[in-house]
Amino acid sequence: MIRKLQFYRLNLKNTIKIFYFLFCRFFKRNITDEQNQLYNFYFHLIRYNGYLKKEDKDYFTSFYPTLDITIRVRKRTSSDLRIFELIFYYQEYKEVVATFKKYFSNDNALNIIDAGSNIGLASVYFSKHFQNSSLIAIEPDTANFNNLVFNLDNNGLQNSFKIKGGLWSSNTNLKIIADFRDKQDWSFRVEETVEESDVKAYSVQYLMKQYNFDTIDIFKIDIEGSEKEIFTNPKSDTSFLSITKCIVIEIHDEFDCREDIYKVLTNYNFEFHQHGELTVGINKNLKELF
Repeated sequence: MIRKLQFYRLNLKNTIKIFYFLFCRFFKRNITDEQNQLYNFYFHLIRYNGYLKKEDKDYFTSFYPTLDITIRVRKRTSSDLRIFELIFYYQEYKEVVATFKKYFSNDNALNIIDAGSNIGLASVYFSKHFQNSSLIAIEPDTANFNNLVFNLDNNGLQNSFKIKGGLWSSNTNLKIIADFRDKQDWSFRVEETVEESDVKAYSVQYLMKQYNFDTIDIFKIDIEGSEKEIFTNPKSDTSFLSITKCIVIEIHDEFDCREDIYKVLTNYNFEFHQHGELTVGINKNLKELF
């Protein structure tokens, strides 16, 4: 019943559609995927205190006053709402914020890299905890990247650098492969290709030089297996770890690289622990004493 009392979260057109959805469900009529998606979005707004502010043929844009954020998600089936839930409800990166604040001074103006940024929600989350930070957000998929640009631009991330591309051991060309896990938008992976491509790969060193990062305060890496290329390719330069204070990596065990990554982190004197699917580490050489 609570869902039926909160139509003020929608515009008139979608309120009518929800009424029709409920009518169809009550009388056991066929329900389309589009109707189900709208109803799921409506429930999402109720659960997270959101209000639909704008709609076009491809996107819903909503404001969430409790979180003080404006977020655009796709109408079609995607991982957008699930990612929102993970980051803002389950607070997947809360442990990263707490770990950083425990060991390092917090002047809010940090250097943050969000590799595998998807639609930019982790970047928005970090910006709420570390205002005035400089942030590099890198994402290879065009549809994800377009949403990333909107979400960062509409949430006050003025010092953000938005890169359409992938993180790799060197600057090269990549191709997107949609064969990983559930094959949804949050599971796209990349492979290197000798062919010219509109998906470019960039090394960490290149990005730091390009955007004047002399240190990395928080480095978030969720790149669907490409972490193996970054940390274990013999040609990869991992010296960026010596100037990285806090790192968070989702290691994808399908690529059999966890122990190798642990060895690299240990060699750079990182202390790390597992938090859910995330490996969270701090550089003991840079740890500050309070």
